[in-house]
Amino acid sequence: MIDVSGSMKQSDPQNLRVPALKLMNGLIPTGSRAGVWNFGRYVNMSVKWGVVNDAWRKQADLGADSIHSNALLTNIESALARASVGWSKRDAKTSRILIMLTDGKVDVSKDSAKNEQSRARVLGKSLLALKQAGAQVHTIALSKGTDEALLKQLALETGGSFAVAQSAAELQKVFFKMFERASEPDTVAFNGREFPIDSSIKEMTLLLFRKAGSAPALLIPPDSPAISAQKPRGSRWRSDRGYDLITIKNPQAGTWRIDAEMDPDYRLMVVTDLKLQVAGIPAYSTPRAALEVAAELFDRDRKISRNSFLRFVDFKFSHTDVEGNEVSHVMTHTGVREDKGQYLYPLAQKLAEGMHRFVISADSRTFNRSKRFDLQVQWPVEVKIEAQQAPGIYELKLRAREEYLQADGLVAEVDIEAPDGTRNSLALDFWGGWLRTDIETNQDGLYRAHVKISARSHAGEIQDIDLGTFSMLGVYRAPPVVETAVAEAEQVDVVEPKEEPDAVNWVLVGVVIVAVNLSLLLLLVLGWWLLKMKKNAPELDLKEEEYGA
Repeated sequence: MIDVSGSMKQSDPQNLRVPALKLMNGLIPTGSRAGVWNFGRYVNMSVKWGVVNDAWRKQADLGADSIHSNALLTNIESALARASVGWSKRDAKTSRILIMLTDGKVDVSKDSAKNEQSRARVLGKSLLALKQAGAQVHTIALSKGTDEALLKQLALETGGSFAVAQSAAELQKVFFKMFERASEPDTVAFNGREFPIDSSIKEMTLLLFRKAGSAPALLIPPDSPAISAQKPRGSRWRSDRGYDLITIKNPQAGTWRIDAEMDPDYRLMVVTDLKLQVAGIPAYSTPRAALEVAAELFDRDRKISRNSFLRFVDFKFSHTDVEGNEVSHVMTHTGVREDKGQYLYPLAQKLAEGMHRFVISADSRTFNRSKRFDLQVQWPVEVKIEAQQAPGIYELKLRAREEYLQADGLVAEVDIEAPDGTRNSLALDFWGGWLRTDIETNQDGLYRAHVKISARSHAGEIQDIDLGTFSMLGVYRAPPVVETAVAEAEQVDVVEPKEEPDAVNWVLVGVVIVAVNLSLLLLLVLGWWLLKMKKNAPELDLKEEEYGA
């Protein structure tokens, strides 16, 4: 189902939906039944439902050329209903797969209430009908404005998968990965530029993604001339913008070689009686879920359990994590008689949130088979811890991912452990669609927030989930100074202390006495001198004065 609404003019200006759909046309196994619908306001069957063969593929390529970006609305509800006509009951013998590409959300009217009603019907009546029919829905989002919660829930509840194409240029690879998840084809691993083809292989299909301007690919059989797009030599060679898809029936057994620029996402898919079957890897999982991967070989739909055959086969499990680190492990036999021929690998460690890739392989001297799986690991609750402007202050926010859980009714418990080991529980309030609380640290070191949640699934089941711990760096903050009122003191009598007399300075006393004595002595000498002068004065003068009178 291909979205042809007007917004695709911005999301897919080069109309790269066309080569991506043509790639799918070539990948769908011969003998399957398939059809293509374009949807906008209305739903149109661009490729008639029918048996996949060369004639169907020719019509499907013509239908792909009719893809446009002129429709007014995005009627996802009608698209799902039209594409699943006749799927009323589950058929155990048939796999039913819907792949939907859109860049928008449910848009059937200018009235937002009608859009909400249609969306509710998609997640209610439409989804229930698809589940009852045993249909897998695989959804692709082609813009940031897509209703990802809707697309994810459709995929999750039907056992499908969801992917985001960051640009239209990624559509080919995204479509292929959807096909690979839905059909789980057997593949043959390369050894450098060589690969082995064994006698059980009835058909092989080689997919090569290539860059613009790269040299044409050459495929070299064991004892025959090279095969190319110009000289297909009985092969079906489909080339379009960005890829070559080469299909060869009854390929010659032996070692083949490829001469081409090898993109890491190449695949060699085979139709064979000798099949590898893998169980235990879902499309989605939580970080703490324990997975056990099981692998078995089948020959003409019968499990191979003969030790004489299996002892020459190495079963391996390869895991590439979200950081791109790859590790391989040997898968071991269960040791249980009833499970003879089954090889297991228990994946018990906690997985980081993000996309993980697994490759399970069975390799012997004469053949190899492998299968690839992408696993999206994600908690059903979104958790954010955001540092605030002030050092050591954080905001913790939680909300249910709508594709997993009912948005309302989320309950959370948050315990904070400080660096010194003390613990306390935090109360959360609801604000702006989030459960939130503030975390204020007051010690240097690592703080840990332990988060548990309880919520309802869309089936109404209560789910209690321990989300584990989230760390943040604490900062010491001095306690604030608290000003308190001081009571007035009672009035008391203050007694002034008496001044103590200074100590006697005897040196000064002696000086004063000497000075006084000297003064007295001087006065006596002066008095004696004056008296003496008075007695010695002449009397003549006195008499003369008398006679002269």
